[in-house]
Order: sequence, then structure tokens, then C-alpha cells
Amino acid sequence: MTEIPATYFDGRTSQPHAVTLRWHAFDDMLEIAGEGIAARHAKRDVTIESRLGRGPRFIRFADGGRCEVADNEALDAVIATWAPQRAASWLHRIETSWRHVLVATVVLVAFGWAAIHFGLPWAARKIAFLLPANITRILGDQTLAALDQSVLQPTTLTHERQLALQAKFDRFLAVTGDATPAAIEFRAMKSAGANAFALPSGVIVLTDELIFLAEDDNEILAVLAHECGHLAQRHALRSVLQNSAVFVLVALMTGDVSSATAVGSALPAYLLQSKFSREFEREADAHAVSVLRRADLDPALLATMLERLTKSHGGASNSKIVDYLGSHPPTPERIEAITGEKPDAP
Repeated sequence: MTEIPATYFDGRTSQPHAVTLRWHAFDDMLEIAGEGIAARHAKRDVTIESRLGRGPRFIRFADGGRCEVADNEALDAVIATWAPQRAASWLHRIETSWRHVLVATVVLVAFGWAAIHFGLPWAARKIAFLLPANITRILGDQTLAALDQSVLQPTTLTHERQLALQAKFDRFLAVTGDATPAAIEFRAMKSAGANAFALPSGVIVLTDELIFLAEDDNEILAVLAHECGHLAQRHALRSVLQNSAVFVLVALMTGDVSSATAVGSALPAYLLQSKFSREFEREADAHAVSVLRRADLDPALLATMLERLTKSHGGASNSKIVDYLGSHPPTPERIEAITGEKPDAP
């Protein structure tokens, strides 16, 4: 017979009772003895919890009672002979083995890396294309409103000039067959310089500074074609949602449009900083090249604007607001991909 001290709870009250557990090997019975406590349980009615570190563990009984045992070594010795089928000590052996811990750590890090680099982008793409139009519209409207209150100012372009550019863009989309829903919003952004970015709602914001930088309206169309590439692939949504996956899942699963507010709050700064991945920028460039060719326009128009943007943002790294080209692929690399020719060395 083996005896181990324990604390007994009857399952009906929270009152603890000091008891002694006695194992009788000859009849596979567990006896509980203490002041006012006397009970016997057959092996089939006893469940011994797995060991976890050095913490105490419970022995549970079919009638709802349980015992807390602090002496793990003594309990392990009993389990080895009395209830080997309930020992389940593998978890304790794993957690106390540095080799198992090391392997588990490596596996966890590898899984986390794979989830971040492959799982999240895949999920973000799926979710971005599943989000209903009302959520993307709300996100776009909230983002533009936030930018209007912070860094954007009213455009200085005449109404006639705005209408003329929108008309050229509409004709461009019609000629190329580009079904990307897009409309232009004209703004000024003196603090950040020439810029253009696409909102999830299908709005492309063009700054006066970019329009003045262009020497030809076709160069502006080339920039708009690039932004249409971001819209077609929902790059803004995908990029932000990779960092706001929880909010997106809630909005998608519950249909709670208010959940989009949390995502919308991250979009203004994100778009201003142009934090698209290099893959996204290459996709948008390729989209622009394709539609420009369908419109019988030279893709070099986009390359020219990239060169001018690079020069105009030469001091952008010191800006407190934006670093437009900071995360983009190197401009010479993009120009070579667009034109098929290496740009001249400066």
C-alpha cells in the first residue's frame, strides 16, 4: 500500500480537506481518508491529470470530487505501477527536455515565418476581394476625409482643367477596356510634393504638384494607369489588411461595417507613405504598361514620370510626412522593366 498526502474537494463546496490517499494494489482501489472523509474509488473511476512542470495536479473522481497532490514524484511512482494507462507523462518529459524545447522553438519560429510571409498575404488577398463594396466605399471616404483634415488642401486647378483631365482619363479607360472603377480627386499637397495614390473606393487622388511636374497629359495618364493597377489588385486593402487581419475577419464574418473604422484609421498614413511591397509596385507597373500599349501610348511615359518623381523627391527622406519612394523598387530597375532598356547612368 502506498500513501500520499493530498487536499480533497468534494465537488459540492469549495471547502478543502486534508486527506491521505492510499493505493491498494491487490484490488485496484484508491482510498481517501481524512477527518470526516472516507471514500473508496475503483481505478476505472479515477483520472489522474498529466504532469505540467512542478505544479500540483489533480486527481478527479467520477462522483465530481477531486484531490490536489503536490508531491509529483510520489504520484509518478504510483502511476507507474497502479495506473500506467493514465500516466500521460509524455508532456512533462517533453517540456523538461531541452532538445524537445529547442525543436519546438524552431518549429514555432518556422511556422510563424511561413504564416507571415505566405499565409497572411494569401489571406489578405482573398479577403480584399471578398469585402463588399459598401465597406470599401466607407474605407475610401473615411481615408479621404482624414487626409483632407491633415495634409491635403483644396486644388488650385480650374474647374475646366479638372473636367478636361477627368474626360481624358475616362476616354483612356474606354479605349483600353480597363474595367477598373476609378475617378479622380484633385488636391494640393505642398508639404509632400508630387504624389498620387489610390483609395479602396476607386478614387485616385492626384496632387497639383504631380500635374505641374508632368510636361504632357499623357504622362499624367501613365501615372493614373499605374494607380489603376493598384486598384485592380486591391493593393492598398491587401497591404493594410495584412496588418489588421483581426479587424477584417470581424467585418467579413459578422458583416459589422463599423469594424471597418479600425482599418480605415490606418489607411491615411499608409497611403501617404506608399508602403507597398516591391511586388505590388511591379504589378502596378506591369498593369500600366499593358493598358498604355492598348491605348497606343509609349510605356516610356511612365518611366519618364518615375525619373521626374525621383528627382522631385530627392529630399523626401528628410520629410516628416512622407518618403514617397522609400519602399519602392529602385527607379532604374523599374524603368528597365517598363521600357526593356537600362536607363542611362546619371
